[in-house]
Amino acid sequence: SSAPLVWRHEWPPHITARLVTDTNLSGCITNSDLELAGGLLHLDALVQAFDVRERTVLSQGDNLSTTFWERKGSTSTASAPAYLLRLFGIHQRVHSYVPRFDYISGASNHVADSLSRNFHLPWPDLLSSLSAFLPQSAGCQVSTPSPQIVSAVTSALLRQLSLRESLL
Repeated sequence: SSAPLVWRHEWPPHITARLVTDTNLSGCITNSDLELAGGLLHLDALVQAFDVRERTVLSQGDNLSTTFWERKGSTSTASAPAYLLRLFGIHQRVHSYVPRFDYISGASNHVADSLSRNFHLPWPDLLSSLSAFLPQSAGCQVSTPSPQIVSAVTSALLRQLSLRESLL
């Protein structure tokens, strides 16, 4: 069996400045939008590390809005999720996998929570802090999202289309 795959991506300031918060009610990107974007980055990390062609790929997330969007594959608004879900569809077709999306409670999602919050920790320290949740014998594969997929996902968050080639 292969070693577990871990990845992380810290959103740049021009994205986090647009995040809807208690102090930024006029923002245009929600936490659910970022969760959905992370879901696509996750699938891309998988296709880069494993041969998933013609296989079913299970993703579990702790954001119900994101899980429902992923399962439905579309949204009726011209919001960031619509652009992201378009990328999901293209990504799935380009890489020939069948996605399946399930909900996992946040309390059970220690690894994802830590990877998405502890950017101050270098990889060795972060993986050490997660050792209780990861297989001890296998080690981990560390992945970094490619500039092309980050650009496509960032464009989608900003409600801009990306070229299909950015998902290859």
